[in-house]
Amino acid sequence: MRGHRVWAEIDLTALRRNIAVVRSEVGRRTRIMAVVKADAYGHGAVQISNHALAAGCDALGVGDSAEALELRDSGITRPILILGAIIEEEIPQVVEYDVAVSVHSSDLLDLLDREARRQHRLLRVHLKIDTGMGRLGASPARAAEIAREIVSRRNLELEGLCTHLSSVASANGAYTRQQLDRFQEAVAELDRLGLRPPIIHVANSVGLFTFREAHFDMVRTGITLYGLGPGLFARLNLSLHPILSLKTRIAFLKNVPEESAIGYDQSYVTPKATRIATCPVGYNDGYPRLLTNRAFALVRGRRVPVVGTVTMDYIMLDVGDLEEAGVGDEVTLVGRDGLEEIRLEELARTIGTIPYELTCGFGRRVRRVYLETPDLPAVARKPIETPLSLRACGS
Repeated sequence: MRGHRVWAEIDLTALRRNIAVVRSEVGRRTRIMAVVKADAYGHGAVQISNHALAAGCDALGVGDSAEALELRDSGITRPILILGAIIEEEIPQVVEYDVAVSVHSSDLLDLLDREARRQHRLLRVHLKIDTGMGRLGASPARAAEIAREIVSRRNLELEGLCTHLSSVASANGAYTRQQLDRFQEAVAELDRLGLRPPIIHVANSVGLFTFREAHFDMVRTGITLYGLGPGLFARLNLSLHPILSLKTRIAFLKNVPEESAIGYDQSYVTPKATRIATCPVGYNDGYPRLLTNRAFALVRGRRVPVVGTVTMDYIMLDVGDLEEAGVGDEVTLVGRDGLEEIRLEELARTIGTIPYELTCGFGRRVRRVYLETPDLPAVARKPIETPLSLRACGS
């Protein structure tokens, strides 16, 4: 990409196709919340949000108020929910910018109501119940009491009720079943008291494909938007497409003799005479130092090893078997080049993490470039035999 040292190409066509797969799964009557927290998992929140809404998503989920205000300042007027906790100092702008908030107790209700009344506004509130995540949320036993407190405030609207499934991607389906049962009991109690809000939402990206009874009124999809699924997605035969490629270029080439030390601490010594390509990307850009001597890149459609220590600003490649490589050549760190592909899942497995931790770590120097590829019909989920682990837990 002309003018960039390191850049991420974001395929908006693939984004639309992934959303179409979700829509095919949940049907037309269930709302889809696009989760765009952490700068859309490193993909660029403003661009992703606009395209996700245009592709049929109904609302946006963010992690904190700063993310919500960025989207509002960009001109987005559609519903936004802060999925995480808010602090007292954030309340005035949250109310002013018409951003819905999650509450986990009655602690902030007076402050929220007072500020909404001062601004002559109605603040939408989603009550989160902790059914087994152990992070945020009211206990199921207190849900009805807090819901009653919310509706008693003149300037607060109980718009939603939700929980978060902690283990839906694991084989522990019984625990997810327990969470759903606890949540259903809380919903039933609110129903009995006439307090059921209009939007009930539980299912995350994995849950929406494995527990259909968790769809309720809305699903929250994050990693499925970006095609960053755990292995379960492949086992479910889902046609999800990674939307991000990470690229750099060769900035310098040199011939080195056998037994040349490459990088800090001589972490790599060439076993034979070869050529070393230096590329302007490093751990400041989110390419982890843990990939030192363990990863590959693609140059002219061929895999070449990353050699020497990954530094803050540079990595080195051994291109000795690639005579045609030259300064300025494009280097693919994540993505496809010809018949070869390096997926984020591959890099994540190498260093023992998850793919979206990597994308969330891409730094400010990584330019996001948004592309359209030839649009193909979205491929819906194919009928398959349900895996035993899922059948056993009632999905």
